Amino acid sequence: MRLNLETKTKEQGLVKAYLEENASATLAEKINNGTPFEKDGKTFINKKTLDGFMKYASDEARKLASKGANSACVEDKVVYGWAIHYFEEDSIEGTLFNADGTEYKPAPKPTPAQVRKVEAKKPEQRQATLFDFMETEKSEPEVKDENGDDEDEQPSQEEINEILAEIAEEEKGDAEPEKPVSTIWQRYQDLQKKYSDCILVYRLGDFYEVFGDNAVTLSDELGLTLTGRDVGLESRIPMIGFPYHAANNYLRKIIQKHQVAIAETPDDVKLLPEPEEDFNELTEEEMREFDGDIEEPQDIDDEPEDLFDATAFDKTALCKLDAIFGDKLTLR
Repeated sequence: MRLNLETKTKEQGLVKAYLEENASATLAEKINNGTPFEKDGKTFINKKTLDGFMKYASDEARKLASKGANSACVEDKVVYGWAIHYFEEDSIEGTLFNADGTEYKPAPKPTPAQVRKVEAKKPEQRQATLFDFMETEKSEPEVKDENGDDEDEQPSQEEINEILAEIAEEEKGDAEPEKPVSTIWQRYQDLQKKYSDCILVYRLGDFYEVFGDNAVTLSDELGLTLTGRDVGLESRIPMIGFPYHAANNYLRKIIQKHQVAIAETPDDVKLLPEPEEDFNELTEEEMREFDGDIEEPQDIDDEPEDLFDATAFDKTALCKLDAIFGDKLTLR
């Protein structure tokens, strides 16, 4: 399957070759044509490149090193897993394009040097005159409102509460609407509650994914990179994932310690069987207890001596045979 990805290094060429061999038709569609992406209140086309993936992989390697590893060396299969996750995950931002195909470039923010400080104009100073002194000495008449009350009278507590209530309503109307919770997360939570004693493994495209506390547990046990998914909550939900074509290897390790429920779709969930115990051969004592006594075959040397009856043969002939065979015959 051919992918519209430009390679600039040998490493990028290896990643592209792996994707072309393993990506599904759905993932190839995302890589070649991009996916919708919301930003700044607008919808763009999000296209990802191998340059963007190399930066993403470097960040993931730093995370591994920060966990106490001696180096940031990573196996090829892990890097390839990152590649599928990078191009599969819609929330990861790549290069954004407008509807007309032009690249989206946000308006540059003004630098401090470009912001002009507007100083308040100082009042013009003039020399005081005799009339200024005369006006100062005059008493100003008391101003009253229509009801005869002084204008300087303080508002009542009830009026203050009404004003505060109006301000709160205005601020509430200006607040941004809450972001809806992801449908995937809602379905995952519903299934996890139904299979509360299991670790729920959920199929999303070319990946099997685990969320929440179970993802943290498996990250430590399997050595997988712990990432996160934006599901509409205040913070990202912990998540791990592994490719579907390598799922058997990971699931075989998980069921050694945990019960597993695997969801191909929300309506297709099955429990994985527990690992089979090692086969042990039964001892002779166990076999006797299970299936009764076992009769061992008699050894030929233990046959009774009177098994051979020589009375039917001529005694003279038998004596000659006995001499030939060295006293091996017993006559009776």
